[in-house]
Amino acid sequence: MTAFSQKYVEASEFLDERPVWREDWKWLLAVAVLGYAVTLGIRFMDAGNWSGPGLSAAGETILATHDSYGWLAGAKGVGSFAPYGLSWLARSLSNVFGTPLWKIAFWAPAFLASFVAVGTALWGWLLGGRRAAIAAGLIGGLAPGFYYRSRLGYFDTDPFTLLMPLLLGFMLAHLLSFCCRRSWRATAEERQEGEPIPAALPWLALGYGLVARVAHFAHDDIRAIGLALFWGAAILAAATGRPGRRLDALKLLTVYALVAYGGMRLFSYSVFSLPPRDMLVLAAAIGLAAVLWRKPERLRPLLDHPWVWLALLLVVAVLGGMFESLGPFAAKVMNYLKPAADVGPAAAKAAGGVEAVQGPIYPGITQSIREAKNVLDWTTLFAGVSVTPWLGVLGGIGLLAVLAFRPAALLLLPLTALGVASLFMGVRFAMFGGPSFALGLGLGVHWLGKALLRQSAIRATALVLVQLLLAAGCLLGYVGHYRNLAPTPVLSPFHIEGLMKLKTLAPKDAAVWTWWDFGYATQYYAERMTPIDGGRHAGRDIYPTALALMTSSPRQAAQIINMSAGLNYDPARRWDKMSAAEVQQTLAALAVSDQPMKRPPTQYLVVCWEDMNLLHWMGFYGTWDVVAGKGVPAKTQDVREAFTVDQNRGVMVFRSGSMPIPVKSVDLLADNAKRHVIFPINPAAPHLIINDVAKSVKLMDDVAYNSMAVQLLIGDPGRAEVAQYFKLVHEGSPLVRIYEVLPPAQEPQGQAEAFTQ
Repeated sequence: MTAFSQKYVEASEFLDERPVWREDWKWLLAVAVLGYAVTLGIRFMDAGNWSGPGLSAAGETILATHDSYGWLAGAKGVGSFAPYGLSWLARSLSNVFGTPLWKIAFWAPAFLASFVAVGTALWGWLLGGRRAAIAAGLIGGLAPGFYYRSRLGYFDTDPFTLLMPLLLGFMLAHLLSFCCRRSWRATAEERQEGEPIPAALPWLALGYGLVARVAHFAHDDIRAIGLALFWGAAILAAATGRPGRRLDALKLLTVYALVAYGGMRLFSYSVFSLPPRDMLVLAAAIGLAAVLWRKPERLRPLLDHPWVWLALLLVVAVLGGMFESLGPFAAKVMNYLKPAADVGPAAAKAAGGVEAVQGPIYPGITQSIREAKNVLDWTTLFAGVSVTPWLGVLGGIGLLAVLAFRPAALLLLPLTALGVASLFMGVRFAMFGGPSFALGLGLGVHWLGKALLRQSAIRATALVLVQLLLAAGCLLGYVGHYRNLAPTPVLSPFHIEGLMKLKTLAPKDAAVWTWWDFGYATQYYAERMTPIDGGRHAGRDIYPTALALMTSSPRQAAQIINMSAGLNYDPARRWDKMSAAEVQQTLAALAVSDQPMKRPPTQYLVVCWEDMNLLHWMGFYGTWDVVAGKGVPAKTQDVREAFTVDQNRGVMVFRSGSMPIPVKSVDLLADNAKRHVIFPINPAAPHLIINDVAKSVKLMDDVAYNSMAVQLLIGDPGRAEVAQYFKLVHEGSPLVRIYEVLPPAQEPQGQAEAFTQ
């Protein structure tokens, strides 16, 4: 052995504190409970931030993310989320505790996300012994990237998409720890075959496999990550298996795979069911574990033959779909790279030279999604995975040390890689890096303390104290970060009250047109479907809604809604068969004349002040040119400085002395009064809207101001050009209005072609 290898082995042995469950379980249980309780307590501090005005409606606290309402609507049986796991969980918890759905959605994120602290503590124990679990368990569930995705009111899949892969990786690493080396180089003891593995390990493999079988109930991507972890574990076992124990590792992995993946491919909460085929698979797995446990002599020649186990694992992998294609996952990655446009089938053929006529080009949507915005730089990334950027850097250095000395930590790499991928895939992915960097920080400090206190007589006590001090410092930092966070309600109370009124007005088969951000909330409160929402917001889907909201023509807005409704809310399926020029001409015709089309179910259109913050992207999609493949974003600007308006010149004069801004018009919106003033002397200037109720002031260009999103909200609903196509059914201006879209003015006669055929 070379001198370097010898020193590496010596360092690894010095740093090592082997985890022994029988000796450590009480300690680990105490750390896990303490970590969960502390994490939960810090998360509960957020409750006080939700007690102010404007944060509740009709006795319900307003939730903090749009997707929460998707799961709650699904729990009511409304919308596309109805058959999914998180809707089932919300409904089940509501029934068990007799608690309204909104309370489940508000409080559950804190209880669920705090389990990440337990998962991180388990990893700390496995990699560094019981003392290394302390800091990791106390801070592992509080990284900003994860905390901001799982605050109170953020009822979504994120706690599960982080926790389940974290646990799956731990279970596989723990299972293999009995068969594999602790470090990359074997110690003298590990080069010997040693004592046989514990006889009960096949039952542990069975139990871990059962967890893996149901782990993806909340999000199917967990299954893909679980499979990646499994094959990573198999490679790790082959590379680091101890003499005579690689076969044992193969046996354990086969039992795990059989119970986890050997049955039917199930989704959502159906993973908890046992179809006949799965009952047979489970019985086979139990039988296999029993045989490995008892090891009957007559079966030993078969049980000790590696090719038998390789063949069995291959059969399980093939029948269980364990060689799952990475195509769907790669497609998601490409989607997060934010394409500016998406072509329809005809356009794709044209691009390939198969067809000369170009089909419509639709806008890409990912670039406008807040959670898909890229992390700006490494500093921001490190700030998202730890208390401060510098501690994030130290955690990263510690993580490299852990990977250098503990091969099992490779099973943390999928989560770590997803966290780093936030640099180009979007800020949402930063949450995956929190546990890894917490482990790097906690274990790195533990090892450093162990080296510095090598000769100390009180080393054991001092190492515990170091971990507690590290955790306390980080926790104080997190308390400072999270104590006074502003709440983030996604709707105004007036918006919600309007939707609840619509629930009593609208026929059951009615559809409600609103911007996709508010689709799920509309489904929850109004209990009516929306054409677009957080799950259906591709460019081809949102284009009709964007056009209806951003056109300056009430006729075109009403007709695009009625036409789309008549085409099952998917007009792009018809447009894909047309050339882009024909689609453009069809849409233009809707603005100049009433077109014959079949009468659809009743349609409603919601316009609200929240739309004003989205006009930039709504303008981009609403002005989209399907021929040229480009749109023009609407220009809007918040005004936060104190000012007065010079009535003679139509100029905003700022008290701070900033450059005056001429305006084309001024709209002053108050509770019971509206005032509109035009300044013809400034034809190229922006429009000024002062919403005294919302305490908001906006400047906007003609594209935004003349749009239906603005004019139907602040204009006169009785104007002839509006009243001919829209009927006001809920008056909540200047914060929200709801219109019924009047039926088509012309229906097809005889053989006349309808736009909705």
